[in-house]
Amino acid sequence: MEFVELTEKEFEKFASTHKQESYMQTLDLKNFKENNNIKCYLVGVKENKKVVAATLMYSIGTFMKKKRFYSSRGFLIDYNNKELLTFFVDKIKEYIKKKNGMSLTIDPNIIYRIRSSNGEIIDDKANDEVINNLKDLGFIHFGFNNYFETMQVRWVYRLELKGDYEELKSNFIKSTRKNVEATYNNGVHIRIGNVDDIKSLSDIFKETAERDQFNTKSYDYYKSMFENMPNNIKVYMAYIDPKLYLSKTEEKLKNEKENNKDIEEKMKTGMVGSKLLNKKEVSDNLIIKYNEEIKYAKELLKEHPNGVDIGALISMKSGTDYISLSSGTLTQYKKFYPKYALYDAHIKDAIDMGFKYANFYGIAGDFNSSNKYYGIYEFKKGFNGNVVEYIGEFTLPIGTTYKVFNFLRKVKRIVKK
Repeated sequence: MEFVELTEKEFEKFASTHKQESYMQTLDLKNFKENNNIKCYLVGVKENKKVVAATLMYSIGTFMKKKRFYSSRGFLIDYNNKELLTFFVDKIKEYIKKKNGMSLTIDPNIIYRIRSSNGEIIDDKANDEVINNLKDLGFIHFGFNNYFETMQVRWVYRLELKGDYEELKSNFIKSTRKNVEATYNNGVHIRIGNVDDIKSLSDIFKETAERDQFNTKSYDYYKSMFENMPNNIKVYMAYIDPKLYLSKTEEKLKNEKENNKDIEEKMKTGMVGSKLLNKKEVSDNLIIKYNEEIKYAKELLKEHPNGVDIGALISMKSGTDYISLSSGTLTQYKKFYPKYALYDAHIKDAIDMGFKYANFYGIAGDFNSSNKYYGIYEFKKGFNGNVVEYIGEFTLPIGTTYKVFNFLRKVKRIVKK
């Protein structure tokens, strides 16, 4: 076996067919990082001139003039082949040490367990062998964290794409199915975004982050991402067509007025019971609601005659999965349910492109409704998929500097708490 620096062509050929394939182990990500002044490295192992292991890694910071290295969703290797894994880890330690590195962090694209939609373990055969193999080679396992403490999410929600779209939709939870239909009935459309849409996307993500109290990236970051990852990224923009919204609401009002008239006729000719009175009250309230919506639709049409963006989604092609990486919606248009339209479009495209899974990405591994991230899980659960738990994050110390860094980091966490 031979440890080597790989050419881009060698790396791409190996990575694009590997069973742990991920957009985080692609030349697109390398281009994105390097165009943001981050040094990247392509290394691997050859046996009989054939690549048998590889990884893309890059520096994520320094401490006491020593670099920390990271291989996101790496390595691409058979973790059960102890001989190959040992050789690769030993050689990569030497390589990083020569590059003035103090540690290497990885979070392999390997599933630990698959669970039901409710988070219950389906098969108790957890993938412990890989974890033990890495520990034996000196890696420190971050642990089975339930929240978002690591660089990549450990828990995701995923929908297996069995059958056509209508079959899948019939299995959505009733409220989700209803909200998907409602968003289109309210004049919401989805378009595929281009570079000119990144400003709107960035503004939407910024408002969402402020509202939901999480960090987001800058306009320049998203623009660079879009420009440097053309083989993997796809942007969806949800927008309202005010003309369509107005016409659909006017049609609803017309139908409800006819329904209301029929109820009144029944009340004139027959006994008026509580059931009929309830129907009349519901119909009266709907007429009031639709009149208010028509007024709002006319104001919207006056203010935004060409439509207005109300939500955005970034999706990534990643091996067998089509990942909905990040999404956002504007608060004032929440009643239009743009997130449902965005995820619905994501699913439809995943099917059309032949992916095995529509991956809705990060959730917390805490399924109690008191968990502050429960709303994220509850929304994704509506599409009736599965909870997927990855093996997690591992760090390999290289030299003594990492011990000092790790000690100070733990102290910082304690002080912060």
